[in-house]
Amino acid sequence: MTKVKSTLVTIAATGLMLTAFNSCKNSAPEHSTAKTDSAMSDTKRIDSLDNKKKNAIEFKFFTLEANLPAPFSIVNDIYSFNVPYKGDILNKTSNMTKYTSTFKKEVNYGVYGLDLGYISFYGHNQDLLDYYGATKTLAEQLNISKVFDQFADRFKSNSSNKDSVIGIVDNVYKETDDYLKKNDRFLAASHILAGALIELNYLSLNLVKDVPQTADNAKLFEKVYVENLYIYHLIKLYEEFKDKDSQDLLAAMKAYSKSYSEIIKSATDMTPEKTNKALVLITDLRNKLVK
Repeated sequence: MTKVKSTLVTIAATGLMLTAFNSCKNSAPEHSTAKTDSAMSDTKRIDSLDNKKKNAIEFKFFTLEANLPAPFSIVNDIYSFNVPYKGDILNKTSNMTKYTSTFKKEVNYGVYGLDLGYISFYGHNQDLLDYYGATKTLAEQLNISKVFDQFADRFKSNSSNKDSVIGIVDNVYKETDDYLKKNDRFLAASHILAGALIELNYLSLNLVKDVPQTADNAKLFEKVYVENLYIYHLIKLYEEFKDKDSQDLLAAMKAYSKSYSEIIKSATDMTPEKTNKALVLITDLRNKLVK
């Protein structure tokens, strides 16, 4: 499985796990999101999808894939250092009512997917149900819910077998990836990916901001530091998109990456003081997606 494949796997699989989980519980809280903008094809939001443009987007998308680790691995590293659960830093599910544009639905599908991944490590069942409800609502509105729903029964019967779950998750990603590609939905995939990676940056800095750096956790700080490289590759991809939402996000990511690099030049620079300054920057960028 390629590295960014694991990003979308994380998003799709968490929804998958909770679909099975939810079938054994009371129904998750409903989210009454206004449906003022249904999921549209990318061709209506991109100036051109001729072969040259499409090839450039595909190349940069897969370059981004090749340069990313699995976000779950970083969340797992943070969890392994016994960092307390911080549910208050997640994107509130009450924000769902604000997401009426296709762009906001796509990026927050990525945001909520990453939040679900974080929650799953700590086993907060009510949060799992609430965030599953939010993710499922967005998946339905974006016409991608069938991709992971079809694997729910298989997961339910194999949920105690880790190897089986990994195989199911791999299939979920392949189906998601194939669906988006076959429908030329690279813009949708890119928005989902941006939401997930920006949320990963935001959560990581929040969770390590007050943790002193030691020889034992130096590798963790190195991984968090390298997350700025993910934004760099997102910037390269977003240079191909000409719709207003993507261009606005591109400008915001460029500003963030530049300012971040001026504060933190290496992993050893990640002192609590500098990490908190970087956190102010990523919070501002994230707010453009979730507010």
